[in-house]
Amino acid sequence: MKRNLLFVLLALMASLALAQPELSGTFRTAFGLRTQDLALSLDRTRFDLGIRYDQNDAAFTAELRFGYDALTHSPEFSLGEAYATLFLPGVDLSAGREIVSWGRLDLLSPLDVLNPRDLSSPLDQEKIPVSMLHATIYPDVEGRYQVEAVWIPLFTPAKPPAGEWAQTRPLPPGVTQVRVQEPAAELVNGTFGLRATASVELLEGLDLGGEIVHGYFPFPSPQGVEPVDPAQPRGPFRLILGYDRRTLVGADFALAFSIPGVAEGLMLRGEAAYAFTADPGGTNPNEKNPYAAGGLALEYAWTDGPTTILAYNLRWEKADSPAADRWTQTLGLLARYERDERLTLQGAWLHTLSDGSGLVRPQVEYAFADGVTGILSYAFFYGGDVTRFGIWRNNSQLRAGIEYSF
Repeated sequence: MKRNLLFVLLALMASLALAQPELSGTFRTAFGLRTQDLALSLDRTRFDLGIRYDQNDAAFTAELRFGYDALTHSPEFSLGEAYATLFLPGVDLSAGREIVSWGRLDLLSPLDVLNPRDLSSPLDQEKIPVSMLHATIYPDVEGRYQVEAVWIPLFTPAKPPAGEWAQTRPLPPGVTQVRVQEPAAELVNGTFGLRATASVELLEGLDLGGEIVHGYFPFPSPQGVEPVDPAQPRGPFRLILGYDRRTLVGADFALAFSIPGVAEGLMLRGEAAYAFTADPGGTNPNEKNPYAAGGLALEYAWTDGPTTILAYNLRWEKADSPAADRWTQTLGLLARYERDERLTLQGAWLHTLSDGSGLVRPQVEYAFADGVTGILSYAFFYGGDVTRFGIWRNNSQLRAGIEYSF
């Protein structure tokens, strides 16, 4: 991490010496209250400083993040995206810390798996930039076809829920310790991804895509146990957690169309994926099982009204034999309404049909001045104690903040 920061700082100084770069930044401060007990659940201030330098057929982009969490009394100084791009005839090549988004769905995308996420607060779910080589190839001059290739040499895990969001599970009998084992920093343990897209003249426009990603699950799973003391093979034991490989294959589409006299400008998006693992039959409890997931989303902008997205997601997971496989169905509704240049209303609702739990999250944004926006939101979780969203029902919270961007 220190080497990455040093590299970026040197590159920034070199950019400043060569020409005037383009600077941007965002200052955010926010606090939150849990409605269950009116306890302070969020008190965070953050400043993101971005810089972009363009020169002929090359560009350099970097972001530095400064923050302070008053609840944990922890300052933050981290490196966000920081990568260089070379624009060649028909090919864009980039190297560095980058975020790459694949797929078509904004909600519950099964194909967007390249970057791990920071789930320390599940309400935020920010993507974590990782070091990669990224190539985008344009086979035709009209831009109807595109091929992307990504190589991520080092594994970066997702950050699990922390603090009041953490869900601790009891250790098995006789187990007193836990050891997490990440993949070794070797070339064979890298993540590889390949994606191809095409645009077709059908109705008002059809975009198709397909991809394959050979990488790791973002969260660890049990790999077995070992004696804490080799001289005492009868225990106590240590639980070993590790990261299993998966090969994800999927496809997606986005179709623009209209229903004459009824609705104009409709957009239908869809994704489907299947993940192959080393335990296709679910016979080894120490190996991750395969899963499949798919989703559809219908978007429509109402005349003088909101833009709405209705989404449906279905996920199947192979269970360890002889247990029954798990099926999860989720409905989602997103709405955004820009009343005028200052006031924006939006909301999201997620409901799991399988267990009856869900999340409702309305939000109000008001622009006080150019670049200055106030944000007020509420997150309400509901459901049973052991359901998907119900486990966080005591974390329903009201958030207020202000953001300045330049």
